Amino acid sequence: MSILLCRHCREPIHERDDTCPHCGGEQPESPGQPPEPNLELLPVFRTGDAGLIALAKSLLEGEGIEYMARGDGLQDLLGWGRLAGFNPAVGPVEFVVRSDDAPRARALLRDLAGAEDTDNQETPS
Repeated sequence: MSILLCRHCREPIHERDDTCPHCGGEQPESPGQPPEPNLELLPVFRTGDAGLIALAKSLLEGEGIEYMARGDGLQDLLGWGRLAGFNPAVGPVEFVVRSDDAPRARALLRDLAGAEDTDNQETPS
């Protein structure tokens, strides 16, 4: 048996208590959904451009698509990340999503991938 904190008054209660003995507040039956241990994540977008990273996050969050941006926190490691576009030691940031959200996320981010390709092309003189 473990001791938890009441979600209303933050006083200690036993995990078997349905209501808090201090404030009478009802307690949730379970703390939440257990994580899915075998969740398949698929890559949908890669970039080293800080502006596109922020835009991709905004688009995915706006559509309610859960994502993970691999390598995002490592881009400024030793200050290399912003000099060359991305940190060469860790590579560009890779966005991964649940397999059932992948087609929708790819469609949403398709134009960003095209924008990065356009930015990398040289302009004719």
